[in-house]
Amino acid sequence: MAKRSSPATPRHWTEADARGVLDDWKRSGETLEAFARSRGLVPQRLAWWRKRLSASPAGPALTLVPAAVVGIEPAAPTAVIRLPQGIVIELASASPQWVAALARELTRPAT
Repeated sequence: MAKRSSPATPRHWTEADARGVLDDWKRSGETLEAFARSRGLVPQRLAWWRKRLSASPAGPALTLVPAAVVGIEPAAPTAVIRLPQGIVIELASASPQWVAALARELTRPAT
């Protein structure tokens, strides 16, 4: 595997620079520290960019689709979440806040 040199301006990386270096690191199989040091980079810089980029969505945006509520008994509301690849999650007695938190977690990029 060819080594990517650090971006041309070592003091200032663009998001694209950081994504490229982090992609190289993931493919390398090395620890973040070993990868950074072998390329003359500061491990904290890679860790900072990894954290920054993981906070922004990397995949397709979450979209909501119209839905109709049918047959729900007041004592036991149910939420149904349908994910790609046919995965279905049914939740009994789930508060809207809890469902929203679950949706945020499900759409968070893996680190």
